[in-house]
Amino acid sequence: MAKDKDYVSMIHKNRWLRLRKAKLTSDPLCERCKENGITKEATEVHHVTPVEDGLTQREKETLMYDIHNLRSLCHDCHVLTLADRKSGSAGMPRPI
Repeated sequence: MAKDKDYVSMIHKNRWLRLRKAKLTSDPLCERCKENGITKEATEVHHVTPVEDGLTQREKETLMYDIHNLRSLCHDCHVLTLADRKSGSAGMPRPI
């Protein structure tokens, strides 16, 4: 879970909740599973470029609310994607 106070505040705003719902509606299947030939329902929305990478509030908001910075993922793939990011291999998805 992110510890950035700005991020934590934004994930509770109606603007984010609406965008999250729109993303899951437009892409209801896990995008990472789909890349591996698996069909699985997406339950989470992942920011490709972390919101915390923004240096200013405006940059964080841009990352938070940019639909092109989002991926629909199942829970397992979200966990793997976050682990990949921490290990530095975020650009190389592992099979699930």
